Amino acid sequence: MTDRPTKPKSPLKSGPRFLAKGNWRDFRPRILSAIVMVALGLGAVFSGHDAFRALVVVAGVIGAWELLRMARHKGGQGGFAPGDVAALAGYFVILVFGCLGLLQLSSEGGRTVLLYIIGLVIVADSMGYLVGKTLGGPKFWPRVSPKKTWSGILGGWIGVGILAAYAHQFMPEGFVRYWFFITSSVIMAFASQLGDILESGLKRRMGVKDSSNIIPGHGGVLDRFDALLALGALAFLLNLLFG
Repeated sequence: MTDRPTKPKSPLKSGPRFLAKGNWRDFRPRILSAIVMVALGLGAVFSGHDAFRALVVVAGVIGAWELLRMARHKGGQGGFAPGDVAALAGYFVILVFGCLGLLQLSSEGGRTVLLYIIGLVIVADSMGYLVGKTLGGPKFWPRVSPKKTWSGILGGWIGVGILAAYAHQFMPEGFVRYWFFITSSVIMAFASQLGDILESGLKRRMGVKDSSNIIPGHGGVLDRFDALLALGALAFLLNLLFG
């Protein structure tokens, strides 16, 4: 009996995992989402505090509506499980504190600080995604966000550390010391990553894929600005505690 010739494996299937086509199918919408976020953020930042405040207020109102929308969806799917209401209330607090923190950063930090904050969120998200998809490895918090890996988390920190080392020279004179700036930037990167993870966990708990479909093809405001809101919430709490 003659053995049938073995069909060669596709390089996409047999090569390194970071070359696998399936691993990158959502890379394009993620980049497009980043472009949308940058366009909105930069347009408001360069237009002045009033324009940025208006953007934050609109985003906050839409975010609150998206939370209500998720709650209604969950209620219509058989009712709330233990902890669901607390999760919604907790994220509403993050939303409110996040908006207040961003407004404080705008009024007290000015354009340079806001630009840096936006850049930090983008670098943490993009580097985390690229490194996580490339290296894979142990999951960071699988019960809440099954796709997040430790390699992605650390990749985001490294990317932000490099950004901070370069950007410190552009900060207002006497802003903060060099190494403290880098360290605090990495902490802010972690806060932004936790914001993304917590929003993903809330959507999973509510049984929805996206917070809404208000941004065609990209989900809702909470989906796109969850990391920025978490960072703003951290800034608000630190200002509240230490002045």
